[in-house]
Amino acid sequence: MSPLVSLSPIQPRHKRSLGAAIISMGMVNLSMGIAFPLTALILARQGVEPGMIGLSTAAQAAPVFLISPFAPRIMRHFGPANVMMAGLLLAGVSFALMGLYANLLAWFPLRFLLGSAGTLLWATSEAWINSLASEERRGRIIGLYGAAAAAGFALGPTTLVLVGTDVAPFFIGAGLMIAAAAIVATADRSRNHFEATDKPSAMWRLLLIAPAALLVNFFFAAAEESLVTFFPLYAIRSGMAEEASLVLLTVAALGAIVMQPLIGAVADRINRLNLMIGLVIATLAGYLILPFALPGFVATAIALFVVVGFANGIFTLGMVLVGERFRGSELAGASAFTTAMWGTGALVGAPLSGAAMQLWDPHGLIAAILLIFLAYLPFPIVARLRARKYNVD
Repeated sequence: MSPLVSLSPIQPRHKRSLGAAIISMGMVNLSMGIAFPLTALILARQGVEPGMIGLSTAAQAAPVFLISPFAPRIMRHFGPANVMMAGLLLAGVSFALMGLYANLLAWFPLRFLLGSAGTLLWATSEAWINSLASEERRGRIIGLYGAAAAAGFALGPTTLVLVGTDVAPFFIGAGLMIAAAAIVATADRSRNHFEATDKPSAMWRLLLIAPAALLVNFFFAAAEESLVTFFPLYAIRSGMAEEASLVLLTVAALGAIVMQPLIGAVADRINRLNLMIGLVIATLAGYLILPFALPGFVATAIALFVVVGFANGIFTLGMVLVGERFRGSELAGASAFTTAMWGTGALVGAPLSGAAMQLWDPHGLIAAILLIFLAYLPFPIVARLRARKYNVD
């Protein structure tokens, strides 16, 4: 992208839809940021074993594999705004029922419903935002979306500190979902965002077209879930206090919030594959440095802020590349595929890193994250070489 490209004005209805999608998904992520720790805390107080708590969490994650294949058709048939409103209302009902029936058995089907709504919301919002974003503004718009999502997740635990960890936060989540649905109701309700092409490609065929863009969520989610799950333990075993380790997770979240819009703006000005390669290499360098910063709090905070910001920029840029490469029904399919990849990566990452920490305590965590990003690095490199060869030919 060139820094000299003139920016065409955004149509008012597109601006309204973009604002509704970004704000509502910030509210969704805030609600999910409340739900994940809250369910674990309540079940633990009820004497539920950690293994069963994990199964309860898996019930919320499982729908990503069941819903994603059907999400593109649902988006095309009903339109993104209507799908998001339905998903938000379903999530709101699920939250309210979880507050009313706070027990393990009731939460299995309710968390499955909540996960189904979340899958539809994440896949639809990303496809919708990409369909509305102009090419010259795509990075900036998606950077704002990523920052809103990161801010929502970061505020979830803070909300629990302020209001407590009984069932009341579930009703806060329900209220947020209803408010978000009202916001989306003001957006463009048309259904022609993802019109089918003459020969729409199956989701797995899209992977052959742009693997660097479609696989990034798998690797990013695996690394992020590993960090969020095990960093407090890693920091404690490296000589830090528990309270300091938890504060550092907030610092990491701030890095994600601040860096994504900046990286998105850069993505609108330079070659995006070059930027992706640079971000992956910078992230690898940051994680290599991180162990040497511990246990100093200030040095670790700076390193974590920067490296998590770079890593979240990889997610932002992956979404930008999806919007750059796909249109119409294929954009809907590609967004659903990346949502499924996120769920897969989240399931794989924490067990991998946990096993690595058992083999090399505590530095196995950093080793596992480095291996995850190293495994992704060839994809943007190959994509860049292919693009260069195509341009030469």
